[in-house]
Amino acid sequence: MCPLLLWAQGPLFTAQFHEQPLKKVLKEIEHHFGVYFSFNEKLLAEKKVNIDFDEATLEKALVQALAGSELEYEVLDEQFIVIRKRTIQKINIKGIVSDTDNNTLPYTTIESLGTQKYAVSDVDGKFSVSVPANDTLLIKFLGFEDLAIPVAGLDTSRPLDIALRVKKQSLPELVYETQLDSITSLIDGQSRGKNVKNAGIGNLPTSDQEDVFYALKLLPGVSTAGLSSALEVRGGETDQNLTLIDKFPMYQLDHYFGLQSVVNPDITNSATLYPGGYDCLYGARVSSILDIGLKNPTLYHTEGNVGVSLLGYKAYLSTPIIRGKLAVLGTFRKYHGAIERLLYDRDLKTGDSKEFSDGEESVSIYNQSVKPDINYHDANAKMIYQINKDQNITFSYLYSQDNYYSAFDLPLPLRKLSRRNTQVEPKTNSDTREWSNNAMSLGWNLNTKKLNSSVYFTYSDNTRENEKVFYRRDTTNIKPLKKTTTFSKQKMQDISFHSDQQIYLKNGRLDVGGIYTYYSVYKDIKPNSFLLKQVDSLTSSQSVGLYTQYNFYLNKLSLTVGSRLWYYQPSNKTYLAPRIQGTLPVGNSNLFSLKFSAGRYYQFIRELSDELTYDSYWIISDDENIPVITSNHFIGGGTFRWLNHAFDIEGYYKRSTGEMSDLTFRNPVYFHKYIGDGDSYGVDLMYEYNARRWYFYMSYGYNQYNKQYTPKEAERKRTSILQLASMYKRKKWKAGFTWVMKNTAYDFNELLQIPQGTNNEQPKGSDVEPYDIPLYHRLDFSSEYNFRIGKRMKGEIVLTIYDLYNQQNTEERQVTQISPEITNNYEYVLTDISQLGITPNLSFNLIF
Repeated sequence: MCPLLLWAQGPLFTAQFHEQPLKKVLKEIEHHFGVYFSFNEKLLAEKKVNIDFDEATLEKALVQALAGSELEYEVLDEQFIVIRKRTIQKINIKGIVSDTDNNTLPYTTIESLGTQKYAVSDVDGKFSVSVPANDTLLIKFLGFEDLAIPVAGLDTSRPLDIALRVKKQSLPELVYETQLDSITSLIDGQSRGKNVKNAGIGNLPTSDQEDVFYALKLLPGVSTAGLSSALEVRGGETDQNLTLIDKFPMYQLDHYFGLQSVVNPDITNSATLYPGGYDCLYGARVSSILDIGLKNPTLYHTEGNVGVSLLGYKAYLSTPIIRGKLAVLGTFRKYHGAIERLLYDRDLKTGDSKEFSDGEESVSIYNQSVKPDINYHDANAKMIYQINKDQNITFSYLYSQDNYYSAFDLPLPLRKLSRRNTQVEPKTNSDTREWSNNAMSLGWNLNTKKLNSSVYFTYSDNTRENEKVFYRRDTTNIKPLKKTTTFSKQKMQDISFHSDQQIYLKNGRLDVGGIYTYYSVYKDIKPNSFLLKQVDSLTSSQSVGLYTQYNFYLNKLSLTVGSRLWYYQPSNKTYLAPRIQGTLPVGNSNLFSLKFSAGRYYQFIRELSDELTYDSYWIISDDENIPVITSNHFIGGGTFRWLNHAFDIEGYYKRSTGEMSDLTFRNPVYFHKYIGDGDSYGVDLMYEYNARRWYFYMSYGYNQYNKQYTPKEAERKRTSILQLASMYKRKKWKAGFTWVMKNTAYDFNELLQIPQGTNNEQPKGSDVEPYDIPLYHRLDFSSEYNFRIGKRMKGEIVLTIYDLYNQQNTEERQVTQISPEITNNYEYVLTDISQLGITPNLSFNLIF
């Protein structure tokens, strides 16, 4: 605003106005001082004032008349004055929100009190907003005290470090209890990952509180063989996903085919899935990254819970050792399966048996199903030492173990055997398995306004043992049955050293870092397999990786550009992986947002596994017999948000080389035919509706992947998944349901030899081929009631009913040849290992 000249100090102005239009007041001032005002009448419409002018100069009269409005004036010459809307300078503010224990608070609300608009911090608690210079920011997070920060006087040359305090009247353990009106959306135009922990599908009540793996499987493009936590993402194999838990890799993710994950939800702080196209911070896999963060132990108070259910029991405790400096937490869970053992016996169920013959040759198929015996437990521990407000040292540890047993008696032959073999004594085929995880991370972390630095060491091993006993008919021996025993023990070790640096610059953020990785695979397989004797010669490998990327804005376009460079010791080669990601809001309302990503990815270790069984075989690439997998990703899509609705669509195409078929595991003699190229394409759709008490979610994913090994030999797989979830919350009650339908179809071109029946009648694929997958669908229901017990405790009662209409889906299908190795009369047993049917589970949790 410009000061008036001396000529405006003539006769002073005295007048009173009560509920008078501002336009009329300005006209009176204009007439009294002999000046001319220029203004847009729309700016003055419906504006009324109450003013007493007492011997006011022109300058004082204008200040009084425009006080409290968004208007200002400017003197153009001696008699002309322009009245216009005040121009307020906007300031860009960046920062990070955490609690007093230096735990970052993801998805914190940052509200502009002046504009009544708000933003949300990302998964790391970081935010960037542009607000007027005279504004005030209100920082809010459930369970913490609101913090108001005036913008005026802030040092915006570096990111703000904001620490929120826990509400004094709130129990510490209730900090992470979420209400529907504070649940964040999965659909975020600025985020390239999907954080299910804080989203609606991550807060569905389950048997083990909010299990993040249960929620992850509801994302489009994520497929599992039933309840299993072994994720297949957008056509990728299960071994092409990297799961990080507090930065250490995890190689076995679930218990009891996914009924529970090995990650205890009591201490899960975040769980973000990057389904391809991820940036240079991640590497070592070509399909997806699942990054799970565990919450830090509490430095100032003790918290915990104990729980018991019809499936198992658990305990969790977090407590400071040195208040404000050193704290530890620990968890333990064990399965007892009381309700499952009560509802389901282990009796073998025999289905239809079929025979196909053509002259002297025949194929006999025996169908049956059985449920296995399962037992498992897991434990977590974490420690934090707070050096000062900017630095800490953390240590995380996880251990889990599963035991599995299934068995069935050998069926009687359909065809008549020779006289000497008519007496067939009953024999039992058995399958005994054990697998365990042992993983840890040790790291030093520095967080300042200019630099985030993390240096850490990780170790992970996965051990699997398997002993199978099966019998074959032997027409060349007096004894009609021949016993065969196979044994395998494998131990996969992953040892890594990491350095990750985030440097905040004036116009963006620079990320640089490096990683050293050592893989080791120990195998004891009896009898030796073809792959072990002829192909798989490597037992260890080393690699070094460096990366750099820059995050910046071009007007509204947010860009991340960078590259990752690997040196791989077995091949003595370097591998360059350039990558780019971007998001662009469309329009001034930011209701629409476009996104894209592209990049190259490499993988140096793989697991050949039978998709329908838990048989697996870890192998290290040598880039000759076992190629390094190379995959190029191209992803594009958009988001739309309006009121309580959100919609997201992504299309993708992935082209890869060095693919191997899992049929190699079944048919290793054809190994060289089963290496080739692959492509995967599809579309993912998501819709969310989040009202105050009701949450609804729907997703659909379609994928087709093709693997071409020779001009004639190929395999294809098509998957369609439709998923629904809904939750309703009122006061102390919460109830929800999920419904999943998955259709999978395989197509093999000259890879499998299927015998011909009589008159060239060809048996159906479901009769002889385990890759004819039945339609999978399941409905789950869950409800939760929570209540207070005194001032320091809270109770939860959770009822979960899995597979509400008792579908009893197939978890895996085992194929056992029981006929002699050389014969014209082939006999196979197809054994379906069934999931649980309808399974109610009632659990009680006491939180203190």
